[in-house]
Amino acid sequence: MNHRVSPKAGVRRTHAERSAATRQHLIATAIDVIQHRSLEEMSIHELAKSAGMTSGAVQHHFESKAVLMMNVLSELIESTVRSGELWPSPALPARERAAKFVQAVWGLVYAQPRFIVAWNIYLGCRNQPEVLGHIAELRQSVQARMHEGFFTAFPELAAEPDRDGLLGLVLSSLRGLGLLQLFAPAQPSAPDAVHQAQLACLADWIATRCEAAAASAGTPTKVRTRRR
Repeated sequence: MNHRVSPKAGVRRTHAERSAATRQHLIATAIDVIQHRSLEEMSIHELAKSAGMTSGAVQHHFESKAVLMMNVLSELIESTVRSGELWPSPALPARERAAKFVQAVWGLVYAQPRFIVAWNIYLGCRNQPEVLGHIAELRQSVQARMHEGFFTAFPELAAEPDRDGLLGLVLSSLRGLGLLQLFAPAQPSAPDAVHQAQLACLADWIATRCEAAAASAGTPTKVRTRRR
């Protein structure tokens, strides 16, 4: 008689898979410690205690706090990419596109607790060249992704002479709003109406620039047609 073995019973993770899972657990625990306590409290010893491991086991995966912080930053960036779509279809009307983009990038990136975690790491590691070098590389990578995605979603603006300054202003505005969360109440009673008004103004400005660029180039853009 042939005995069939259940697939679940016969599957074992490889050493590499177990190691990767442990690293992800440690990174997630580190993010949680920084978010709910502080960067200063995030030592190898505290991470080991919070993760239910020994300090030696943690150092087997991350030899120092600097190396751990670099991996935490990488995970924060990748989780932002995985969290959802930032870019609306360029076929949508300019104003709908702009509103969708601003709300998506705010909700998925700048309003997220991980955004503040990333800035805590940046501010706390200013005297660690190794971490700062890694941050610079990540910023270049993120900037390239944002540049490509933004001008694909808003092709009217791709040929504008000040396009880099335009994108920089958009991201700086969102970044500034995100950093204001450092001073917000721990448990706000309602969504910040001031933030929403500012986001609406930013979306309106993007849409207006799209419409002006399309009109200047003599190309049609997806805007509502006015009927007389």
